[in-house]
Amino acid sequence: MRVLLILTLFLFQQKLIGQQTSQTKFLNEMSGYKYKEVIVNSDPVAKNIPIIIGLHWRGSSPDEFEKYLSGLNKPARLILLQGPYPDDEPGFSFFQILPTDYYSLPSDKKMVTLLKEGEKLSVFIRAITSKYKPTQKPIIIGASQGGDLSYVIAIRYNNLISHSYPLLATIDNRVISSSKRNRGKSAPIDAFHGEDDKTINIDVARRHILLLQKNNFKATLHTYENNTHSISDKMKTDYIFLLNTLLE
Repeated sequence: MRVLLILTLFLFQQKLIGQQTSQTKFLNEMSGYKYKEVIVNSDPVAKNIPIIIGLHWRGSSPDEFEKYLSGLNKPARLILLQGPYPDDEPGFSFFQILPTDYYSLPSDKKMVTLLKEGEKLSVFIRAITSKYKPTQKPIIIGASQGGDLSYVIAIRYNNLISHSYPLLATIDNRVISSSKRNRGKSAPIDAFHGEDDKTINIDVARRHILLLQKNNFKATLHTYENNTHSISDKMKTDYIFLLNTLLE
């Protein structure tokens, strides 16, 4: 009887394991970043599956941003970066806050900082791609300041990724105008923005997309009524749908 009970509990445990759709490793470290690795819809030791690189907003964390990537229905390796700088809010930032807050810098210094952080992120993308050798180039998605960096990667390092999803984001238009992107096929950009965003006005986002298109980038803007500087359920549904269409 005891043997039967043990066997029943073991089989029940194996059934629960079989029902899990994700496996998590936290925290790893590479090229100056700590990151959380989550494998969804695949065996935890799977190799060569697509990579999605996720960048949180200021004062957030990989754990918090992971919630906004739920709903994927194909195998993927989520690489959720933690901003390298402690924030004065709970959480982290991808831009230095002390001794001077990035957001209070003059526009020229702010652009220099943005490009420096973008270059650092490009080194990480090369390293993570080399480590896991995915079936396609990584997809990058980020919100707010994470979206700003998603723009930078798509514009200046478009050969490293297959697609970019900047959410609630902005970019210095001089970065677009001065871009020397690889000719030929370039990673498409799908930007998502609320029409009532008081942090980054929707008209600013529209100008980014028009300038990107003028400079021969494949760029699309998805807009949402009554949406502020936040990820609405509708916005999430839309970009998750697009992500699922990209995953092999």
